[in-house]
Order: sequence, then structure tokens, then C-alpha cells
Amino acid sequence: KVHMEKMVMLIWQFRDDQKVIEFMAQFVAKFANRRDVFDGIEFYLPQLAHMIIHLEVNWDDSILERFALIIAQQSLHFALQLNWILQAAIEDYEPELPDGTPNPRYQPLFYSRCVKLLTNIERCVVYGRSRSIELQRLYEKGKITKQEYDILDHADRRFNALQITTHAQQDDDEQKFGGLLLYKRKARSACYKPKPWKERYFGVDDRMLHCYNAKGGTLVRSMPLEGALVEEMQSKYPNMFSVENRGFYFVMRAKDEAEKQRWMEVLQEEAKAVDLFNEATSTNPMVESLTPSQKSRFDFFKNERDFIRDVCGIAETLRFQERSERKKLAPGLVDNMSIPPVVYSPLVNSTEIWRRIERTIAKDTKVFNTNERCPLILHFISKRGELLSGANPGEDVKDPNLDVAEYLRVRFDILGESKAAGENGSTMEAIQEDAVESSEMKEAPTNDDDVGQEVVIGGDSGEENGNNNNNNSEIMGNNSDHGSLKSSVWMEPSETDASTNGTASRNPNAKGNRQVQVFLRDNLVSIPRKLGDRIGSKRNLGGKRKSVLDKATQPFETVPILEGSFRAPLEDDERSTVSIERGSVLANSAILLGDHEQGQIDMESIDRAKATVCGGESWADKTKRMLEENVTDEDQDEDGCVTEVTSLMAKSNDDLRQEVFVMQMIHYYKSVFAKANLPMWLKTYQIRSISQRTGLIEVLTDATSIDGLKKADGYPEEGGLRAYFEQTYGGPDSVSFLAAQTNFMQSLAAYSIVAYLLGLKDRHNGNIMIDTRGHLIQIDFGFAMGMAPGNEFSMERAPFKLTPEYVEVMGGVDAECFKEFKRLFVEGMVEARKNSLIALGLVEIMMYKSNYPCFTGRGAGVKPLKAFEERLMLHVPDDKVKDRAAALIDQSMNNRGTHLYDAFQKWSNGYAI
Repeated sequence: KVHMEKMVMLIWQFRDDQKVIEFMAQFVAKFANRRDVFDGIEFYLPQLAHMIIHLEVNWDDSILERFALIIAQQSLHFALQLNWILQAAIEDYEPELPDGTPNPRYQPLFYSRCVKLLTNIERCVVYGRSRSIELQRLYEKGKITKQEYDILDHADRRFNALQITTHAQQDDDEQKFGGLLLYKRKARSACYKPKPWKERYFGVDDRMLHCYNAKGGTLVRSMPLEGALVEEMQSKYPNMFSVENRGFYFVMRAKDEAEKQRWMEVLQEEAKAVDLFNEATSTNPMVESLTPSQKSRFDFFKNERDFIRDVCGIAETLRFQERSERKKLAPGLVDNMSIPPVVYSPLVNSTEIWRRIERTIAKDTKVFNTNERCPLILHFISKRGELLSGANPGEDVKDPNLDVAEYLRVRFDILGESKAAGENGSTMEAIQEDAVESSEMKEAPTNDDDVGQEVVIGGDSGEENGNNNNNNSEIMGNNSDHGSLKSSVWMEPSETDASTNGTASRNPNAKGNRQVQVFLRDNLVSIPRKLGDRIGSKRNLGGKRKSVLDKATQPFETVPILEGSFRAPLEDDERSTVSIERGSVLANSAILLGDHEQGQIDMESIDRAKATVCGGESWADKTKRMLEENVTDEDQDEDGCVTEVTSLMAKSNDDLRQEVFVMQMIHYYKSVFAKANLPMWLKTYQIRSISQRTGLIEVLTDATSIDGLKKADGYPEEGGLRAYFEQTYGGPDSVSFLAAQTNFMQSLAAYSIVAYLLGLKDRHNGNIMIDTRGHLIQIDFGFAMGMAPGNEFSMERAPFKLTPEYVEVMGGVDAECFKEFKRLFVEGMVEARKNSLIALGLVEIMMYKSNYPCFTGRGAGVKPLKAFEERLMLHVPDDKVKDRAAALIDQSMNNRGTHLYDAFQKWSNGYAI
């Protein structure tokens, strides 16, 4: 098994050791075609990307860059996720702020690293894999086995990554060029106010144009040159030329004609590897030279980024409007959106079902009015199971259960290349030759002294891995036969196990496969002996920096992450751990109502709950209504195609990266509780940071804030939440009431642990939600790791929020429900302590050179990691942990600070108590 948590921790722990990093990156890349491994890569992407951007090491930093490029070729969705992370980092570290003033956080190394990697990802996306269609043909015809297909496919991806990074490294080694020039720039403001001429020293280095106040002086600003527009200018001033790229615009003057021509030649040469996505020119010669399949990938990548930018742009436009006008303007802005042919909501994993967004549902747009922001919920008609037409008979694909990576791979890598396959004279021998060349270029040692020690990264190789696809097979069956287009994307764990042990079945009629066997030894789950000794003894660290992982004495526990298609099997009712909402769908000309998932709560109680919580219309009801109002005859005539409603929340003027990190930690603890078979409930949902100031959030359905509940029609005038539960779900002894009370208690226990460990503050009733089944859901994590409103003067001094009203819902301190709450809280804290190493590693990685307010802002403290260790009770004797955990409940009950903060929020923002 490949446990990504251990791989990520080892990369961080041994970040000074090039050999370990090389091996770990190559090991993970080899198994990235397994759903469980790829889900793990995406789950730990924030940490992987943070290390790629921020590690300052004395070894070749392109090792991790190549790893990212290999994975990006496996899934275009992964490439988009990494693209948005890099875009936000570029905005963090670029030389100037949008108004043209110097950026105090400017970091030349991080900035140039992000620009280069972003450009290389774009290249990988557009140019694809040179051998993908030939390999697919050979696999379909039985010329190569699935094992051999995956080996060659990995070699192809790795070779492409090596080509790109090797070319970049050669560029780095070229002679640098520089000199004095007169220049002026245009500040990036609405009026483009011109600036006076200044003499500055300019240097060209690593596809960047750097401006210094003098030769050898201070760096003033930089501009990426790849794809830049360099033009001669006619003016009253002689020898002028301009350079424009990515929002930068420099006007420059040389001392004579010869110097001007030399500068323009150098700059144009640097810009020759045209940035495919540069918008400075209306025509791009590189785009015009793309093949049809490359152009289709270019269009998809560009359109998806533009579409998401436009979605967030609506939120940005509305926040500058009068608050009274926002709700009126929003539907028109949404209705005027341009929807490209192939776009989707990125609030998914690569292994989740693909849904193509086709058109907007403007009239149901919901706007949230605040002083500084204007978040809004948008709804779209989306489709899956549409016909993908191949170039030849029998190549058509029509499957509503294709996941995101499968759909994009089939559409743009396989079917997109099939028309050109006959024109390509490549043979099996050529493919093998390229793959062997790729193998020879690899960095890891392969001599007999270094190979032979077996390693199981994170567990016994014989363990079974849960693999439950979110497939709706009742609508249409899967196409997963040998040689199918879909089956070439992912390899199941059993297939991988067989291949790594050399027991994969082979077609006896397969031809030309002798050279393929060269790669079998590279697929063995083994680690170089010297690296194994190094990892075991940690002697490579010497007197260098230490990680929190080095000082740990407790064992490293593996935690299967409950996500996507490899949700771990649970012994009890899955709903006690995982909450999934389903909307209604249109299939076979009929609308099928979504699952209410009421559990043991009867439908009469659910109907009463939805009347108060969601205005009488559940998510299943709402999506059914939207489909009835918006589907067309054409939608109903599409045989086998499933039509749905896709929704998302768009935000602007808000950095969501800290929220992404906190949600990742909540997701981790949900998995910890599930592993321990504790019936605790946490709602995890997708958050995607798109840039430094924009992002998307998954819509929480069939739920409202406690504030909204208390202000809703039908909420009891007296008695609080307990009266609401009895009014909605029945008497205290009824089955529905006991089920809803249990849901409330299990979610309260889980969120109490999470809020305490992660130091979540600002827990007023606008940031705590409740759903129709009685679960609590906490949202908005702008204050975390102990950072709180008011900083050192914060009123929120309790370990977590436990109000008398909550206790009353559970029946009081003597009730069995409250006793079960205490038991779950204590046992959950024990499990969190037992599984602390991964959590500590995740926090330590994200703290490194962090821009997150919870690590750098006022009130964050100097040692948030140390405080996190203390909350985990790592220094408390084992026999004292349960007593210490129980004491936290006593400290939280009837806490005066909790009451004062709720009262303050009611006075200042009107939140109900």
C-alpha cells in the first residue's frame, strides 16, 4: 500500500536530503494511476504545493517540480488545482501590488519559481502525452497488458516532465544579459497614469526581466518574459521600445540604435517560447500552430480558468454596488455569463463524477449582503453521460459514471488524438525506445549496492484498501472491459499488487514486449538500502534543523482519509460518519427525487424541520423544481444523459487558503474518528482558493445558521433549541426525537474536539449551522490556531462552545445522552492524541514561511505549533489524559466568556442568542 500521509511526512522530514526526496517523488508518481493514491495526492496537495513553492534547499529543486508535472499529466483537474495555488502565490510574492506600489512580501525566488512552474504546467496540459494514442491502440488490441500499458504510460509522462524541466535548466545556465536603460512604466490603475523617465539597471535572467536601482543594487521589480510582447516604438524620443506581459508594461530607451536592437533581440528570444495563455496580443502564433487535439486542450484549460474567474468576478462586481441593489443586479449578471462548451465546477476530486455545466439558472441566485463582501450562490444546469464520439466505429463513449479524470482523459487525450493516430508513424519499438531513454534519465541509484531492501511505505502489502465508487449504476452500467477507453485511466489496487510482484497476466500473443520488462524492476516496492538506513537512523540530519516529527516518541499511525472513491469501510451505519446530500436528477425523461437521508427520523418530522430550516423546500425539492422550470425538450430527448443542478458559492475580497487548510484538518479528524469506529459526525465540504482574494465554496444544503433558525417563522418563542427539537421531531421518547438528539450530540462532540484542537474562534451563531436532521455544522474559519477577534482581549476563553442550551437539548447533565457526549469527547481526544504525528506534520509544513493569518497575524502567538502540541496533551501521562479531557468539558460549560461573546455579537451584528 502507498500511504500518502507517510510519503508527505518523509518528504518534509528529509527535505535536506536529495536522494530521499528523489526516491519518494518517483515512488509516488509510479502509483499515481491508482484512485486511492491519487485521492491521497489531492488531499495532501496544500502541503506538497507549499513545499514546492517555499523550500530553500541546496539540491535541485526541479525534483518536486517534475513530480508535479507528472501528476498533472494524469489529471487535468489536478493541473487546474495546482494552477490556482500557484496563481495565489504569484500574487503573494510579485514585485508590485495592483496599484503599482512595491510589494512588502516580494520574494524573487518564490515568485520566479511559481511563474516557471505555472508555465510548465500549461505546456504539459496543452502538448499532452506524445504516445497516449499509440499506447491506447496497443492496449485495445491486446498487444500489451494493462501492467505494461501503465509502465509505458508513466514513462511517457515522466519523459515529458524531464524534457520540460531540462530545457528550463539549460535556460538557467545561459549567459546573463544586462545594462543601463532609461525607462518609464504605467502604474496598474484605472487611469494608467504615466510615470517619468528613470535610469535603471536591467538584467535578463531565467526568463525574467529584473529592474534594479543600480548595477548590483536593490531589486525594484520584475517581469516574466515568456510570451512577452516586445515592440519598437515611434515617438519624439529616439531608440524606444516597449515590453508588455501579464499586466506589466515597461517603456524603455536605449542610448543608440545598436543597443536598442540588441536588447530587443535578447528580449524577443526570451519570449520565443510563447506563453500560450498570454492575453497581451489578439493573435498568438504559437496557438495558431497547435494541432487540433492540442488546441482542444488549450481551449479547455483557458475556458475553465476564464469561467471560474468570471464567476468570482460577479461577486467582486457586486461588492462595489449599493447593498440595496445587489440582489436586483445579481440575476442579470449571472444570466449574461458566457458558458464555454466544456466547463465544470472544480469543487470535486479527480475521482468524483464528471458534470459538465451547460447553462445558468439565474433567477435562483442567492446574494449574501455584508459590508466588505458580497458572496453569492449560483446554480447551473449540468450534464453527465453525454456521448463522446470517437474517430472510428466502436470508439464512442457514453457513460454517466465517468469521473473527472476519466472524462478529461478520454475526451482530450484519447479521443482527441485518435484522428491523428493514423498519420503518426510511431511504432511499438519507438515507444519502448523513448521509455527506456526516460528510464536511463532517472536520478535514483539502481546499482546492486543500493537496491534490495524491501520497504512497505505505511503498511502491510497484503492489506485490502476500501474502494467504493460513487457510481449510480441504476442509471447506466459501466464500460470497464479490458481495453476500454475508460479502463486505461486507473489501475485498481489488486492490479497494482499483481504487477509489483511480477504476477500480472500476459497475453501470450503479445508482440514486441521484451524491452518492456526492463521497467518491471522499477515497479518493485523496494527502496535503496542506503536510503533505508538513512531514513531508519536519521543520521543525515546531524546538527541541522529538526522537525517536530524527529522529536516524536509515539508510533506513526496511518489514517485512511474518507474521501471520494476510496471511502474506508465502516462497521456501523455510514451516515454516522459521512454526510452526503443528493439533488434530484433528470434521467430517461423522468425526474428522480433526491434522497432525503432521514435515517430513523420519520418524514413528517423532516417536513417540519425543512419548513423551519429551509423555508419548506429541501434540496431535493428545490433541485426538482429548478429542473422542472429549466429543462428543455432537448434535455429530455438525450438518451442515457443525466441532467442535474450544480451549485457553488463564489466569494471575492477574501483569502480562502486558511479555510482550505482548516477544512483539511477537519477532514483528517473525521477520518481519525472513523478509523476508531467512533460514531461521531463531521461535515466536510470542498473549498477552492482561486487567487489571493477569490474562491469557491461547496453549498451546504438542507441547513441554516443557528441565527437563521432562531429568526425563522415557526421557531418556538420560548424554550430555545430544546423546544424546537420537541416541536419538530416529537416528544422526548419518540424515535425521531431520539435520532435527532443523537445526531446533535454526535456532531457536537466531534466539533467540540475539532474547535478545541484547532483553536477555532469567532464561534457565534452565524458561524454554526444546523441541518434538518439535527446535526451541527461549523463554518467560517478565519480565526484558527488560537487567533481570535480582539486578540489578547478576546472574550472566547473557553476550550470550546458548550452553552446551557446545548446541554438542555441533550437532556441535562444527568441524562444518558449527555453522558454519551462526554464519553465520545474523551475517547475522541484519546484517538486524536494517538494519531497526532500526521496532524503535527500538516501544521508544521503549512507554518513554514506561511502567509496564513493564523500563523502570522496579531494574536497568533509566537509558537502556534507548540500550543497545538499542548492541546493534543502530548506531554500528559497516558493515565491522566482522560481526566484532563473530561476537565475541558467542565471548563466549557456555562463559561462566562462564551455568553459575553454571544451577547456582544447580538449587540454588534444582530446575531440571535
